[in-house]
This record gives sequence, C-alpha cells and structure tokens, in this order.
Amino acid sequence: MKNTLLLIAVFTFLVSCKSNEKKNEEQQPKGERPSLEQIISEMDTNKDGKLSEGEVKGPLSNDFNAIDTDKDGFLTEEELKKMDRNQGNRPPRPDDTEKDLSAEINTTVKVIPINTDYFIAENIIGGINKKTVELNGIETLCYVIKTNSQATEHQMGPWCPRHIEDGMEKAGIWFQDDKVYDVSGHFIANLDEFYSDEQWKLYREDGTVKVTDTEEGCLSAAKPNVDEEYHNYCVECLPEYFKDQVTTFVIPVTPKYLNSTQDFGQGGIGIAFNGVNYDPPAPTHAILAAHTIAPLDDHGGHVNPHGGYHYHAATGSTKEISQTDVHAPMIGYAIDGFGIYALANEHGHKPDDLDECGGHTDETRGYHYHAGEPGGNQIIKCLHGLPGYTEVNE
Repeated sequence: MKNTLLLIAVFTFLVSCKSNEKKNEEQQPKGERPSLEQIISEMDTNKDGKLSEGEVKGPLSNDFNAIDTDKDGFLTEEELKKMDRNQGNRPPRPDDTEKDLSAEINTTVKVIPINTDYFIAENIIGGINKKTVELNGIETLCYVIKTNSQATEHQMGPWCPRHIEDGMEKAGIWFQDDKVYDVSGHFIANLDEFYSDEQWKLYREDGTVKVTDTEEGCLSAAKPNVDEEYHNYCVECLPEYFKDQVTTFVIPVTPKYLNSTQDFGQGGIGIAFNGVNYDPPAPTHAILAAHTIAPLDDHGGHVNPHGGYHYHAATGSTKEISQTDVHAPMIGYAIDGFGIYALANEHGHKPDDLDECGGHTDETRGYHYHAGEPGGNQIIKCLHGLPGYTEVNE
C-alpha cells in the first residue's frame, strides 16, 4: 500500500464536500489527483499558507503527526511534497540519490560497527557478505544480508478474528492515537463507533467477520486501490504466500553519523536479529480509506505482497541482546548501521533526551536509536546516518 492513495483519498474527500463539489469537478479532470497547492488552498481557512490540525479533514487528519516532520503543529507544502515522494517500495534513501552527503559526516560522534554475531544464522541466506557500495557519493563498505523475512522465535499471527464473539486471543492488535487496541470480535463489531463512521461493517449478519482468507483476497485488498468487493474487510495475508521472497539488506559495516537527518521511503528501515524487516509507519490512511483494517500480530508484524512479513512495532517478542548495564536491550539495526534498542531500560525507565529520529548517544553504545511506543506506528522516525538500502526479489 502506497502513499499515493492518500492524495487520491484527499481528493475524493474534497470533491465530496457540499458547496465545493461542483467547483472541484470543474477544475479537476476526472481520475486526476489534486495538486498540493489545491489541497492547501481548499483547507487553509485562515490563508496563512499552511495547514493546522484543526484545518485538515478526511485522510490527512489520520496521519497529521507523521507528515508534520518538524513537529511545529502545521503541515507545509514541503512536508506534503515529502509525503508524496515517499511512495512505492523503493529503498529508504534520500530523495536525490545522487546527492553527495560526504560534507554531512560528523566524525566527532562515537559510532559502533555492526556485530554480525547477533543475527540468527539459520535465518540468513548464504551467510553475511561484504561489498563496497557508493552511497550518496561515498564509497562505503557494507554488509549484504539476504533473508526470507520470516520470524522463527515466535509465531507469526494471528491477525483477524473470525467471529464478533471471538476474544482477543484469536487475533492481533491495531493502533490509533498512540494507543494499542486488541482486535477482538467486539472491537470489529464496534468499528463504526470507534471511527464515528456508520459505513464500517466488517461482519455479516450471522456475526462472522469478513476476512481475506485466500491469497487472491490478500492480493486484492493489500494494495492502494482496494478491489471494491473487499471494502469493509479485515485484511490478512499469510506468510506462506510469500515465503520464497528474498529481501536484501545493504547496510554500512561501520555507520557514518550525519549532521542532517534523512527521510526514508517505503522500503525497509532496518532489520531485526531474526532477519525480519523493520518497516516505516504503516500507511493507515490507505488502509482506512476503503474501510479495511490490516491488524498487526501481537509481535508487531503483518504481511504484504511486496515485502512479506515485517514489523511496524517493537513489542519485545524478538531476539534481544542484553546490556551489561541497566540500558534497554538491543533488538536490531537500522538501515544506516546504527543499533536499535528497546524503549525502556530494565527498570522501566524511558529516555527523555531522544532527538528527532528517536536516537541519542552514550559512551558505551555511541549513537543509537530507541524504538517508539508500539501504538505510535513508528519504530524510528528518521535516519541520522548514511543510509543503506533494501531490495525485495518477489
């Protein structure tokens, strides 16, 4: 599912608005999405050239915090452009892959090389190899890691309940406004109240839940333009549908800290020690636009056709590397080579000095990230290192 759908959904919302319907139909050719200037002009009630949270409506409101990258409480044209560019399943590199980032490297920040012994060896295809790659104008020695992105230390699933009387143990989790919700049958039955939208109804008259329980159904629903017959479905794709996919991670052996932050696209933003992909935030606007939900399992993962099983949240289910002090355990590596650690330390304390990407520095671990809250739909928020990339062979 791709960010393109957000602009399409925004356009659908705009042209459905009462007094503006005729105006939009005249100005916007059918089937074309609106320009960013049109979106801002339509919603910018005080005409200050940016959108506050109170001004946005429809799909944009669902992902306001994710799009507002500078966290100033407004959406600017540049932030909307970044959202628009981050579409497709491309590697999480800067938008201009030819841009030379060598001047951004800060060698005063302590960095720690990747320790390949932390990975579960049997989950890696053909062992871990080294290769020199040019990353944004910088010749960089990288590890090349290939996996099937299949978890081995925990069960993958379940995701969707089968009946509105099923308990939370029969399904996974969903998130909204930084909170995690169990996708029980009761949750499914009350989605119309949850989203204040009477069009939600993911169950039949006999109480059975409408689930994409075939590969065909998965392929028809787990995409931006959900087939109409799968609107109002609980979207569930099984790992075995895509078990032969190979994900290749190209990650710097020794990370390079950059003074500037780097956005990521829809490719992997990191890797857990079991070889499963850490993904950018789930595109909830695209999922909800067709009155579908795609629950995560209790381990923070689900499946799509273009990346197989992957995580959107860190819930403590995967292999961890305990620290010799009270620091939070390590759970994987970001695509720039910096370590990702759990949020809370062994005493339950959470760091209060994280930067805009969710990272900070200490003497033992150098610069590193802490995974966000499971309900926040962000494992990390951006990259502070020279990004590697991922490739998926479907």
